Amino acid sequence: MYKKGLVKMIVVIVIALIILGYFGFNIKDIIESEKVQNNLHYVWDFTVKIWNLYLAAPVVFVWNKFVVGVLWKYILLGLGSM
Repeated sequence: MYKKGLVKMIVVIVIALIILGYFGFNIKDIIESEKVQNNLHYVWDFTVKIWNLYLAAPVVFVWNKFVVGVLWKYILLGLGSM
């Protein structure tokens, strides 16, 4: 099921790139433009700020308590049976 979705997404992206190229859009020039770079840096800085202020502590807590504390032994047992 996931393979069909992944293949479909890749095909859609390739078709979109072909269409953009046909209409004269150069993706490299667009991505490297100063305005797009400024926007990407803004979004990245915002994402890092949200991660550091709100998400990192709960994610690390859940990882340490649930995944490492509870599931880790079952993960190791499952890997040992391969």
